[in-house]
Amino acid sequence: MRRTQPASPQSGRHLDFQVPASPGMLRRVRDTLRDLALPADLLADARLLVNELVTNSIRHSGLGPEERVRILADWSGNRLRVDVYDRAGARAPSPVVGAIRPRPGSQSGWGLYVVDRVATRWGAVPGRYWFELELDQAEGRGA
Repeated sequence: MRRTQPASPQSGRHLDFQVPASPGMLRRVRDTLRDLALPADLLADARLLVNELVTNSIRHSGLGPEERVRILADWSGNRLRVDVYDRAGARAPSPVVGAIRPRPGSQSGWGLYVVDRVATRWGAVPGRYWFELELDQAEGRGA
């Protein structure tokens, strides 16, 4: 894993790192979010959502294992924003088209549906997926 800007205990509010476009890197991506020292409920949601978006990038962007996915995370103290870049600047159409809820019984395709249900806000443009989580929202679901 290559960090573009290392996280430090003093800053702890921003992560900028890249990983090879390989499913074997998903755990490392999830674990790196711990560097932000997020509240437990928010961290659990963030790990789930970043896993879904990085998985989408690996499966649907056409990246090879030698290419990289970039993850940016910013924690304001009450809002987390995570951006996942797979082909920054690519002019290909966004893979997010039509309904995001798969048919009942589908074995795959639930990632963006989960993101939609858990995130405060989210979106996709060619080469980038993003989501936001707010502290009050995560705490409210855990109660």
